[in-house]
Amino acid sequence: MSQVPHYIRHSVRSLLRRPGFAAIVVTTIALGIGANTAIFSIVNGVLLEPLPVRDQERIVVPDVISPLGYSISLSIPNFRDWRERNRTFESFGAIMNRNFTLTGIDRPEVVETRLILGDFFEAIGVDPLRGRVIPSDDTWAGAEPVAVVTYRFWQDRLGGVDDPLGQSIVLDGMSFTIVGVLPEPFVFPTSRTAVFVPMGFFAESLCWDQRGCSQGSWGIGRLRAGVTLEAAQADMDRVVREIEEIEGERQSHAQLQTLATFYVGDVQRQIWVLMGAVVFVLLIACANVASLLLARGEARRREVAVRMALGAGRRSMLGMFLTESLLIAAISGLLGVAIAFAAVRVMTPAIAGDLPSALAGRVGIDATVMVFTFLLTIGAGLLFGTLPAWRGSAPRLSAELKEGGRGAAGGSRQRMRSALVVAEVALSLVLLIGAGLMLQSTRRLQQVEKGFVEDNVFTARIGLPTLRYPAKEDAWTFYREARDRVAALPGVDGAAFSNIIPLQGNSWENGIYPEGVPIEPENVSSVLYYIVSPEYFDALGVDVVRGRGFTDADREGSVLVAVIDERMAGQFWPGEDPIGKRVTFETEGEGHGSDGARVFRTVVGVTRNVRHYELENPSRIQIYVPMDQSLRGWSSSMYLVAKTQGEPLALTEQVRRVITELDAEVPLYSIETMEGYVGDAMAGTAVVSGFLTAFSALAILLSAIGIFGVVSYQVAHRLREIGIRMALGAAARDVLRLVAWQGLVITSTGVVLGLVGAYGLTRLLASMLYGVNPTDPVTYAGFAVFLVTVALIALLIPTRRATRTDPAIVLREE
Repeated sequence: MSQVPHYIRHSVRSLLRRPGFAAIVVTTIALGIGANTAIFSIVNGVLLEPLPVRDQERIVVPDVISPLGYSISLSIPNFRDWRERNRTFESFGAIMNRNFTLTGIDRPEVVETRLILGDFFEAIGVDPLRGRVIPSDDTWAGAEPVAVVTYRFWQDRLGGVDDPLGQSIVLDGMSFTIVGVLPEPFVFPTSRTAVFVPMGFFAESLCWDQRGCSQGSWGIGRLRAGVTLEAAQADMDRVVREIEEIEGERQSHAQLQTLATFYVGDVQRQIWVLMGAVVFVLLIACANVASLLLARGEARRREVAVRMALGAGRRSMLGMFLTESLLIAAISGLLGVAIAFAAVRVMTPAIAGDLPSALAGRVGIDATVMVFTFLLTIGAGLLFGTLPAWRGSAPRLSAELKEGGRGAAGGSRQRMRSALVVAEVALSLVLLIGAGLMLQSTRRLQQVEKGFVEDNVFTARIGLPTLRYPAKEDAWTFYREARDRVAALPGVDGAAFSNIIPLQGNSWENGIYPEGVPIEPENVSSVLYYIVSPEYFDALGVDVVRGRGFTDADREGSVLVAVIDERMAGQFWPGEDPIGKRVTFETEGEGHGSDGARVFRTVVGVTRNVRHYELENPSRIQIYVPMDQSLRGWSSSMYLVAKTQGEPLALTEQVRRVITELDAEVPLYSIETMEGYVGDAMAGTAVVSGFLTAFSALAILLSAIGIFGVVSYQVAHRLREIGIRMALGAAARDVLRLVAWQGLVITSTGVVLGLVGAYGLTRLLASMLYGVNPTDPVTYAGFAVFLVTVALIALLIPTRRATRTDPAIVLREE
């Protein structure tokens, strides 16, 4: 340890003597450390850092799977039975999203509100910062209008008043009394959630007793201590079997997932792929620097021999070399942290749309990330420094000096450097192929037939307070007037309303039957249904390929009609003309879960298939209903869709004025373009492909530098041999072949190993690819050729130097 200060001083002087070399190795490692630190900040914030709840590992969220095999929301009767019949949950609650209009505080504003049922707060494991939460007994039918608000709502909407408890807030014209405030770190289920109210207060407007009614609620449970996820799953399977015996038909079942899986989902794989990619980049950087240090060790052989001749032992020399490597790593680590800070600032907005909103805000350089960077820096220093230090401190250096640098040791070092470059090339090719596959997937998604035209389409959501617009006719009158006024604005080619729009995350579904098929569970199909004004198809560019769209004549009192998509036409009436056929997915009466007679609609048109949920897969069958003919499925919240001649968002303030003129207490929110929704739907693939491309470019650069360095070193050490060959009559092309051959052998070996590695590792991308085989031979061959081409370019300078060797000068120097 007493020698450490001496080693450090010597290392500093050594690096200052060769500032160019120092700058190259520090920058190379800094880029690798910076990239790893930036991506690890995502891993830490999204995957590793625990949520601000008690015993997170005991919290599970049931994904409700319908008898037809797709995910649906949890009906209230199923929730009651699951809660009462299970034997493995300590507490079990439910939650439902609603957007309510907050009035009485500045201008009207839509707040994300959660309706809770049962033991929600007990299950999620959070204690209030002030006041109390809403206990299970106060969440059922007949519940009082009370509210628990988030810390952010208290600060932002209530101005952080000293005592918010007992204050009233008005949501959709209904007054709720604040009884509790949640702690600041608590963000659930999204960062936008502002208010929690009892679901039972709205029991009359919900399908409270209909087991088959999916209305947007989902459950959350806390397992008893010591209960595994597998045991809980078996218990829930038993509960479902009991319900099926009672009901006499198949029922929805629960597929349990951890809270972390619920939050992260598919993003987890994308993040780990990026983490693996930056580890590859760091390994390539370390191999590159190790190769440079081996070459520098050759130049320092005389220095080492003199030191050893004066009594320095191998341990002392080893310590000197390792200290220099760790100093390089330390400087690189500091620079890498600076790079990571800049990268996170640029990266976070780019990936925010693809991360859960409750977790996106936790991405940053914190203490955990700094500890990771510290350990990574030490590890990198040992990784790239150990081999050069071991070789540089070899006790036979004096013998090697006598051999003039052309002995076995030199050949051994050259083989080591070649092996390091082979590893660089192999790792680079794996990254290249992965990036190529993701880029192809992104291109395929861009070209997919979406069923609508996203260019120049403005969208926004308008929610009407139910107390002020209690009936369907009141709401439709408002929407018709708003549609006509927006359509008359300059630069607008048409406007329409719809209860949902493609790719925005919401859906309305129901069970549908074609006429003539028995109304039995085994015959039902799930249909995604839109409630639209007649102009919707033109505004969104949805082609009606058969029959007609809707007109103003399709209103209440006229024959009930519908427009379906091509998939439904093919599924229900293959080879037949669907126009004039009838379907049913509604019953008489406007209340939820009405048991009235079946209502049939006549098909008057067929549209192209529209991808509603995601771009990767077609949606389930779809049906469109005229807004003026909607029955129990009418909505007090609708999307405005406007086709514009220019930039869609430039329309925002004009539309806001139109809505304010109609009703000053109706807000405009969820403002977005259809291009924005399409971009969000592609965000995951685009982000991963973008990062992989950037990492691949860096890897290629480092590999090219490595190949250049190895061949340049080889040329320098073979000048005597080259001079003799040329003196004996060797032509320039013979020398070119001699020098280039080694570089091509190194590259080809790396390419072969890289192809093998890519074949094994790119399978991890399979679930993230669209329309691309993870072992696509064209991609593999194309990037292998590309990498060989890059290697040839890297060989140009050293090979030209070799062919310009003057034999007379070389031999005279000898």
